[in-house]
Amino acid sequence: MSRKLRELFQSTALHGYSQIVRDKYTVAERSIWAGVVVASTISALTLLLISWSWEVETPTVTVMESTNYPTWNIPFPAVTVCPVNKIAASAALARAETMQRPANMTAGELAQLFKLFLHVSGLGQSDPASYQLLHDVLVLNGLEIPQLMGELAPPCAAMIERCRWKGTQWRCDHLFQPVNTTEGQCCSFNYYGPRKDTDYARKTTVSVPKKPRRVMASGFQTGLTVLLQPSVDEYFATDVGTYGFKLMMHSANDFPDLDAEIKMVLAGTESFVTINPSATYATDDAMKLKPSLRNCYGRHEQRLGGMMNRSSYVNCMVECRSAMIYARCGCLPYNLLNNGSRKNCEVRDTECVVRARELYLHAVPAIGASVGPVTYEPVAPPCGCLPACTKMQYPAEIITGPLNRRYSFNAMSFFKDIELKNQSLVHIYFADLTAIHYRMDIPQDSLGTLASVGGLLGLFLGFSIITGFEMIYFFTIRLLFDAYVKQFCGQTAVLNNAK
Repeated sequence: MSRKLRELFQSTALHGYSQIVRDKYTVAERSIWAGVVVASTISALTLLLISWSWEVETPTVTVMESTNYPTWNIPFPAVTVCPVNKIAASAALARAETMQRPANMTAGELAQLFKLFLHVSGLGQSDPASYQLLHDVLVLNGLEIPQLMGELAPPCAAMIERCRWKGTQWRCDHLFQPVNTTEGQCCSFNYYGPRKDTDYARKTTVSVPKKPRRVMASGFQTGLTVLLQPSVDEYFATDVGTYGFKLMMHSANDFPDLDAEIKMVLAGTESFVTINPSATYATDDAMKLKPSLRNCYGRHEQRLGGMMNRSSYVNCMVECRSAMIYARCGCLPYNLLNNGSRKNCEVRDTECVVRARELYLHAVPAIGASVGPVTYEPVAPPCGCLPACTKMQYPAEIITGPLNRRYSFNAMSFFKDIELKNQSLVHIYFADLTAIHYRMDIPQDSLGTLASVGGLLGLFLGFSIITGFEMIYFFTIRLLFDAYVKQFCGQTAVLNNAK
């Protein structure tokens, strides 16, 4: 075997090995060359191990593929308008006057109790005695909270006065629909989230496209323009100390949740909301990996509870929050997703809901506001939810100024017969004709891995495929050949001696 190794070292193309067995070198020189070869081998194997571990820890990478991706390939976002005022004063008082109530309770006092409904949104402190009193009144009148909140919230028809889409004026009830959100009762444009028939009026469904709307241009004249009426005189119960609206920009298939792009629009202002969308997709190579490795789900890989039209990280987390609070309290508050299969919370359930608010108000259910140090250990995703491999994002910026039509001749017909007082004018549009397109891919394919391994081994050792074959040859074919020759020579010698 030593003779074969010596022959291999003398004939191999691997760097440095021939120097180890050169006859004219001293023992010291051979030792130096042996040390260099061993160090080079260890270095090559170490770098190969680092490269392999990096590929295992980072199975996918997301890179910017293009900054000139056409925006007409990206659906226009859903725009959900939520009033800061959750309960209209006149509606609360009028409804209280028609309800049966204790003899010692006035309609005004009952209307004040309606503010307790907002406690499920994280507002106010628990008040069990008042909860029980309001619960008894609702039971006496055969009312449930979702029904009553639908009556008390500002209606879309009163909140949205004028609408224009891509430069054409539309009836607002053809564009907006009332939706239930984590912000309460709101009005949404271009929203296709729930797995049910659209909430648009039946007579207007002919004007509603089957898929989310798109735009072919940029600029505020080609997007969505709405004139909003805050009805300042109707303010009764708000979650922030101002007059105006919250705008939520999100994917057309995502539930309007608090992780949407949210902008505040104040009363008496004109606001320009510019959207700079981006799109991400996964290559076929990336989709061949397990979801746990690529850390995302394909469109049909994740099954939700059947309440939403399409699976997504937002929808999965919303359903998870609903399931958690339902398991804790046996009901769902009116501002969470419910397809009617689960019991709605009554007022007497508010105490339980308020105590468990971290289950549905925090970004990650059941995890407190304080978190420990960031670790790099793999952990199971919360609720089993993962982001979508193909997704759209809608980061936005807003510019706001006072609304003054005194000297403007723009869109005169849009403001015809409207007395501007506290209204808010909002333009929502794509800022550019192009967007950023991201690609999620594997760091390198099999050809890249081969090139990486060959490059490292070639750099440190001069290794190649021919060299590998040479080593295999010396320890397999050559040994068999030598054994055969030895046996043949032995038989020949025996025959010669016999003669």
